[in-house]
Amino acid sequence: MAYKKGIVLNVTKVQKLLFIAYGYFLAKYNQHLMNEPPRAWPFGPVFPKTRKQVNYSKIIEVEDPALQEITSDPIVSDTLNRIIDKYSKFSASQLSDWSHMPGSPWDKTTKEASFTWDYPIPDEYIKEYFSNIEI
Repeated sequence: MAYKKGIVLNVTKVQKLLFIAYGYFLAKYNQHLMNEPPRAWPFGPVFPKTRKQVNYSKIIEVEDPALQEITSDPIVSDTLNRIIDKYSKFSASQLSDWSHMPGSPWDKTTKEASFTWDYPIPDEYIKEYFSNIEI
């Protein structure tokens, strides 16, 4: 999706855009966009399994059949397109800064976990935060 729109991505930006999509989808539809929950890492929310699968060479364009199945759902596809259109203009570091803002799910989780990294970010924090975000 992003590649076809000429948007340059890196691993960090992919993670932040995924987190926005995950949070928005959870808040709006009360469903997980993916099976893996985000975890609190030093540079913000991360989906560790996804991060391992996405390396720099795979960011160019993913032709994974599982991804094709996910994006064939019109609600998911529309959500992802709107998130890419709205948030891809920000750099990876800007999105990281945004994910660290006071009161964000990452901020609450890291404080609660005494800055223990790789701690799961609770759904209730994500839902509450993203319920006020429009795309």
